[in-house]
Amino acid sequence: MSETNPANKKLKTPPARSLSRLAAVLALYQMDIAGTDLNIIIDDFINARGPSAFEGEKTDGMQIDLSGMDVDMFKNIIHGMIADQKNIDQAIHQKLNADWPMARIDTTLRAIFRAGGYEMLNRADIPPKVIINEYVELSKAFFDGRETNMINAVLDGIAKDIRAM
Repeated sequence: MSETNPANKKLKTPPARSLSRLAAVLALYQMDIAGTDLNIIIDDFINARGPSAFEGEKTDGMQIDLSGMDVDMFKNIIHGMIADQKNIDQAIHQKLNADWPMARIDTTLRAIFRAGGYEMLNRADIPPKVIINEYVELSKAFFDGRETNMINAVLDGIAKDIRAM
């Protein structure tokens, strides 16, 4: 009988599209917080190699290896969100509680809403359930509770509006 050592287990590599969505959320966050130029952001994320590119200072910091992402999808989400931000923000705002306008939403949550909102409104080739599931799962890396429910509700509401058209 052989024992398995958890330290020797190979970590599961996320799918390329999931990595693209994560990179898009991180890029949108950085653009929102630091006001970094779109082209610089895209270049930084595409040319990042290995976990050290986005590793925190501490040894227990989150390590993110984006080298396997779908670069075309990443660019599509970023460029598309910027080009259609007014419509995306309006669709999100309509699904938020009146007490929580977009300006009051946490920056990370806003980035998730915007990336997911872009896909929901502009990527008819991806089923809404897939988009919702991907962003809800992605949000669990940043949030513990009601934010994931909020993402589910907002994106599902946008999906229902699209189907009603």
